[in-house]
Amino acid sequence: GKSGDSASGSDSRFFTTQKKGEMHELRMELHSTDRTTKVDAVKKVIASMTVGKDVSMLFTDVLNCVQTGNIELKKLVYLYLINYAKSQPELTLLAVNTFVKDASD
Repeated sequence: GKSGDSASGSDSRFFTTQKKGEMHELRMELHSTDRTTKVDAVKKVIASMTVGKDVSMLFTDVLNCVQTGNIELKKLVYLYLINYAKSQPELTLLAVNTFVKDASD
């Protein structure tokens, strides 16, 4: 089926143009003052990560979400870190040191 081929072609084009906007959108959500929006954003980042998308540019944005009293959000950030640690051990170590400092202050 030729029509099927062209449809999948346009899909992949759609995804590549979407990518930048998607990350920008996620970043905005991660900086939201609304806790639910923040939690959902971190979940989306983790979901993207599990399907192999590069979400490393959101590393510091996700990390900033740990400065919260919300346990669910903290757990999600840790989950992100654990996933991230596999590909970026040095950066994760730096982040963990920041956590420890944050906790002891």
